[in-house]
Amino acid sequence: MLTVYLSNKYIRIVTGDHSSGKVNIRGMYYTIDTTGCLVNGSIVDEESLLELLREQWEVQNLPKKDVYLVLDSNQFTAKVVQVPVLNEKKMMEYLGREFTDVGRISNPVYGYFPLNGEDKKAKIRQVFAMAAPRDYAIQFVELFGKLGVKLSGIECANGAMIRLLDKVEQLKGKTCIVQFVDEMNLTNALLVQGRYETFNKKRLFSEPGTPGYAVETARAVSNLIQFAKAQNISQKITNVYVAGLTDEDYTIYEDSIEQINPDLTADKLESSKHFTYAKTNDPYISFANFALAIGGMLKTDPKTNVAAQIKYTPEQIEKRKARRKVTIPVGAVIGVLVLASLVLLVRKVMLTGELKELQDYNQSKSVLEACQEYDAAQSRMSAISAIHTGMESLGTELEEYPLVDSTVENTIASCAEGLVSAQISSYDSTTGILSFNTSAGDVEQINQFIALLMEEKIFASVDYTGYSQNQDGDWSVKVNCTMAPVQQEVAEE
Repeated sequence: MLTVYLSNKYIRIVTGDHSSGKVNIRGMYYTIDTTGCLVNGSIVDEESLLELLREQWEVQNLPKKDVYLVLDSNQFTAKVVQVPVLNEKKMMEYLGREFTDVGRISNPVYGYFPLNGEDKKAKIRQVFAMAAPRDYAIQFVELFGKLGVKLSGIECANGAMIRLLDKVEQLKGKTCIVQFVDEMNLTNALLVQGRYETFNKKRLFSEPGTPGYAVETARAVSNLIQFAKAQNISQKITNVYVAGLTDEDYTIYEDSIEQINPDLTADKLESSKHFTYAKTNDPYISFANFALAIGGMLKTDPKTNVAAQIKYTPEQIEKRKARRKVTIPVGAVIGVLVLASLVLLVRKVMLTGELKELQDYNQSKSVLEACQEYDAAQSRMSAISAIHTGMESLGTELEEYPLVDSTVENTIASCAEGLVSAQISSYDSTTGILSFNTSAGDVEQINQFIALLMEEKIFASVDYTGYSQNQDGDWSVKVNCTMAPVQQEVAEE
């Protein structure tokens, strides 16, 4: 078995086998794209990418069968959904209705796998479902076909991540955040008592290797902490695990996590007994750097994979539906005819006439048009339902969005009165962080001011950095306050 992980700069390849829930890794290989032929999992220069892959196949003598592709791309839309127990064909039709709210996907193809821990006998189960444009998936099938490689599976990186997290013993029973760093891409996952809850993605703007890179990575945990509070998750987030940072970056990262929340324990994501591999002299070849590629080695049902759905074109699918609409009623009539002929042979002539009438009815233009109108109405109802659900969700999110208004300014002024001077310098609406500079003649006055801020319920957290003293003897410090969601404020009041 072989897994190829494509995202941006690094192309990662893992070979080995998967058996009884364990992955035996035989080799981990990588090459670096210096031409920019691959951006966010999308092909920019096919010839250059093909040459990079061909070189790896020739140099490493890689197999051309049982090859799986993991893509970290915004072309995929993925979510956890509750579904009834259906066979693969009906499940794909069901997922088509689940993703009707995603209008940007042209001619979509779907894939899914059940989440671990689900009761196999339950009538309703949770699955991780994904959708992508058919042309996008076919592009990679054709690309690897030029190497003589047939793809056995295609999936998004988030699916591989979820299966990997379930196998890491370090995370068992933990309510924690796990971060995967890949150059400028950052994926954050929230686990509650060891079970996957949600994830988000963020683009890093600091250069790898700079102090700001590790600090920016650490600050990204704030969004999931706020999400947990907004969802009223009772379990406290105790740990943060990270994969993909160098030792130097990790030292800065660990300090930053402590400054953000002293109650959080930072640690590196480690391998487990479910993954075996031989270490090499190359420091880049490690479990942390290849984690999501290794997650792709945990196989799912090949019938439910995106690659398995590509063999059917939309035209073929429509023809199969049309054949079923005609075959089912005709078959029922023929069955009735055979039974009637055996039981009431004497009425054969009469039943033959009735059969002809029924056949003409079922084949009539009005009946076929009615079937088509019914299907169209069902599709419209599903789309309307999805839009309604999306609008309700959007309304809820807008109501909970933290606001910075005169109330916030008055609160800060009230805390500062008689102690310090405070002036708001910026507000980042994406993170909910309000920044301002404050100064006072005495450090203790600043500490009293910050203590008052921490008691205010409109702030989810307060941190401060950079004590300095000017020539006049005044002390100054920069304060960052994370706004609490509106829903939380109302509940507490």
